[in-house]
Amino acid sequence: MSGGVHHAMQGLLRGGLSPSDLALAVTVGVVIGCLPIFGVSTLLCVGVAAGMRLNLIAIQAANWFAMPLQVLLFLPFLRLGRWLLGHPTARAAGQLVPWSQNVSHLLPQIGWLMAHLFLAWMVVSLPMAVLLHAALRQIFLRMAATRR
Repeated sequence: MSGGVHHAMQGLLRGGLSPSDLALAVTVGVVIGCLPIFGVSTLLCVGVAAGMRLNLIAIQAANWFAMPLQVLLFLPFLRLGRWLLGHPTARAAGQLVPWSQNVSHLLPQIGWLMAHLFLAWMVVSLPMAVLLHAALRQIFLRMAATRR
C-alpha cells in the first residue's frame, strides 16, 4: 500500500472505524468503481453507503481510486458479456455510432451493450468482492493492531 493510502486508512481507523467496517467500505467502493458503465459509480456509492450505513469517505475514496479500472476493464467485460449471453449481433463500442442513422436504431444495440457489461461485471465482481474483503480485513486488522 502506498504511503498516502496507508496514512488515509490509518486515519479512518483512528477515527473510530472498525477494520471490518473499513474493509467492507473499501471493498464496495472498489467493486463499484470497476463498474464499466460510466457516470454512475459515484452516485451508486452514495446510495449504497447510505443504505448499508458505510463510511462515505472510505467508499468514495476507494471508488475514485478504482475508476481507472473502469476504462481498463471495459473491453474485457464487453467480451465476457458477449460470450455469456451468446449474443453475436452485439457490436464493439466503436461500431455503435453510425452517424448517418437515426439514433432510435441504436437504442437496442446500446441496451445490449449495457446488458453485456453489467452481466460480466456481476459475474466477476461477486467473487472479487469476497476475496478482496477477506484480504483487506486482514490488512486492516493488522494495521489496527500495530496502531495500539
